[in-house]
Formats: sequence, C-alpha cells, structure tokens
Amino acid sequence: MSRSRTVLAAAVTIVLLAALVASCGGSSTPSASSSASAGQPTGTLTVWDYYGSATPIKPAIKAFKKLHPQLTINYQAVDWDTFRQKFSVGVSSGAPPDVATLDMTWIPTYAAQGVLADLTKMSGGQLNGKPIQSQYTPGSLKAMTYQGHLVTMMSDFDAYALYYRADLFKQKGVAVPKTWDEFSAAARQLAVTSGGKLEKYGFQVLPDTFHFAQMLYQNGGAILNGDNTKAVFNGSEGVAALAYMKSFLDDGTGVYWGPDQGDSSGIAGIKDQRIAMFLNGPYLMGILKSSAPEQSGKWAVAPAPISKQPGSYLGGTGLTIPVNAKNPTAAWAFVQFLLTPSQQLGVYKYAGAAPATIAALHSPLLTKPDPYFGGQAPFGIFLDAMATATPYPYVQAWDKVDTAISDGVTSALLGKQSSQDALNTAAQTTDSALAGQ
Repeated sequence: MSRSRTVLAAAVTIVLLAALVASCGGSSTPSASSSASAGQPTGTLTVWDYYGSATPIKPAIKAFKKLHPQLTINYQAVDWDTFRQKFSVGVSSGAPPDVATLDMTWIPTYAAQGVLADLTKMSGGQLNGKPIQSQYTPGSLKAMTYQGHLVTMMSDFDAYALYYRADLFKQKGVAVPKTWDEFSAAARQLAVTSGGKLEKYGFQVLPDTFHFAQMLYQNGGAILNGDNTKAVFNGSEGVAALAYMKSFLDDGTGVYWGPDQGDSSGIAGIKDQRIAMFLNGPYLMGILKSSAPEQSGKWAVAPAPISKQPGSYLGGTGLTIPVNAKNPTAAWAFVQFLLTPSQQLGVYKYAGAAPATIAALHSPLLTKPDPYFGGQAPFGIFLDAMATATPYPYVQAWDKVDTAISDGVTSALLGKQSSQDALNTAAQTTDSALAGQ
C-alpha cells in the first residue's frame, strides 16, 4: 500500500466512516433475517472489484449466474487508486457494494471503524459446508480476524520470498543465501560495479513498510507493542533491520527503487538487468512471465534469508461484505462460490497471484514444475512463507502509521537521517496517531 495510493483515501475514510459508525451504532453484523440461512439469494448483487483487467472475479460471475439465474449482478471494476475513496463514500452514504475486493492492508482501518460485516456469525463457521478453520493457514485466519470475529475472507495472499537469477548464481558460483550475512556476501559476488556504483545485477531495495516489516520481523522485532498502543519498531531490532537494508546501497550492491524509478514490481530494472535479486510475493511470478518472457528459465525462488527467524508481512486480497450491504445473503453465497477450489485456481490463472485456501494451494496446477523457473515449483516456498508471516496491526490509525514508517524508511535509505533518528521520528508520529484514534 504505497503512500500515493493512501494519503487522500485515508483522509476521506476517517471523515466518512465516522458518520457510518454513528448511524450503525458501531455494529458489524447484518440483521439475522439477512444471514446465510435466509434461503436462496434473490434481487441484485453489487460487486466492486479492484483487480483490473486480469481479474478472476469477473469470469466467475458468469458461472455464478448460471447457478442463480434469479439474481441480477451489478459488477463494477474500480481503479485501484480510487477504490478506497469510492468504498468509503459508498458505505457512508448508504450505497455500498454487497461484495468488495479489499487489500488486506486496508482491513485494519475498516475493521477498527466497524464497517465490515461479522462473517463469523453470517457463516456459522462454515465455508462451502466445511469448517473455515480447516481451509486456511493459521496466519491467514489471524489476518482475517478482528476482535475474535472474521471480517474478511482471503482470496489471495502475499508473503515474501527471494527471487534470484539462478543462471547468474550458477555462472559466478554464488550459493543461495540463507542468512543475512550470506545474503550480503551473495550480493557482493553478484553485483557488477564501477567506481563503487552499481551497473547491473543488484538487489532491489524498496523504501516501504512492506519490506521494512519483513526485515523487522526476521530480526525479532514488531511494529507495535502487545496492546497496539505504542510504536516499538524503533527499538534495536528495527534500527538494525533498517541499517541492514541501507547496507546494500552503501556498498553498491543494491539499487534504490522508489516512486521515481517506477512501479514496485521493478520490471524495468529486471529487464535491463539492474535487478538480479528482489524480495516480493507470488504475484510477481505472473508479472515476470508476462513482462519478461525473454528471461524464462533464468529465475528461481528461495526462502527469504533471515537474521534471527523466518518472517514476512502477510497481505493479499480479502473478499469483504460491508455492514450495511443491501443483499448480504447473495453476497455470502458469492463469496463462498469464489472460494471453491475451481474458482480459487482462477486467482492464479487470471491474476497470476497465489490463492489463499489450502485446497487450491495444493492443487496439481500450482504444484507442478514451472518452466519459467527452471522446472521449480515455487508456490510451496510461498506457502511456507505464509506460515510464519504476520499481518499488520489492527488499528484504526494504520494508514497514518504506514505513512510514517514509509517516510522514515525512505529518509534513512536516502541518507537524510540515521536509521535511529528516522525511526524515532516515525515512532513519534505513530504514537500521536494511536493516541488520537
């Protein structure tokens, strides 16, 4: 969730959702008459979707419509950059969608605002006739839960692993790193530099909360304290993690990849070979295949190198029903349909992302060798990463916290502040935001 996508949306969210919470009395559960037990869905089902042209949602509608011909389905594709503003306006004005695809990094704010339906009550703990608990990993269940209640159902997940140019590793005799020390050594062996500056084959250093959080978790740190009232990311674990990120820039083995360099996928740097290693989620597999087909067979994926323990931020896409949805019965029926194994595979086939349910992740389509990755089956690595991944804290002020951390990380990586000073500044902003919730 980049700053450019969230600053305006965050302001709109705070103002507009306050009105909705007041009007709903803070409840997050539709009336009992609209629960899943109310019978076959009828009427109109409104779906808002941010996936874009590669969406798995739109193709699923045709199949769902065959099962429920009595339904009228109003599908709206919404641009990612304006989705949060539109969603906030919709739920606060009484014109929400029935189902929305929401980034999992947005869920903490909406859940804390009380605008997401209680899916625990709506579902009765069952998803397509089986216990929900048996269909997701523990990390996913934690990410989907707020104050003991499910508030979204993950459709795809995002957890980070190491992408690396296996052909270059073989040519240069570089061992795949397992620790931070080995990672730094591999970067030095791989990079081609001139005058201390990187020419090609560097590690992509991204100045955002996602990548800082990964390093923070791997170094035994946390973003907030146990009761989510105070920043702790500026402790010794966080300072060391940020300093480690900067070390790749200091020794010329890393390439800084901020907003001025292009989108965070880094595909431009991958194609011109400035980037030969990066940390990112499973959706990058699809981007690599479609955007850099000439590099087929050259890439591989490995577990992210660690300091003290495995760790990653846990994100993805949630299928969410607003508390004031007009047709929650149809909404829950559609969410369940999207989470059947056959439809979950559409997440991979259409969007190139990783489905979130265990059954889909173990399907032959995802576990067979992939020629692009030299015959490797990378999804298993991401599944392992998800097992130790951590979702962002569920606090109403998360947008402000995220922006503060990203600003601090950027400042340190650009050499404007020391790692300690940058994170202290971010922590002060965070504590003020948390106190003002």
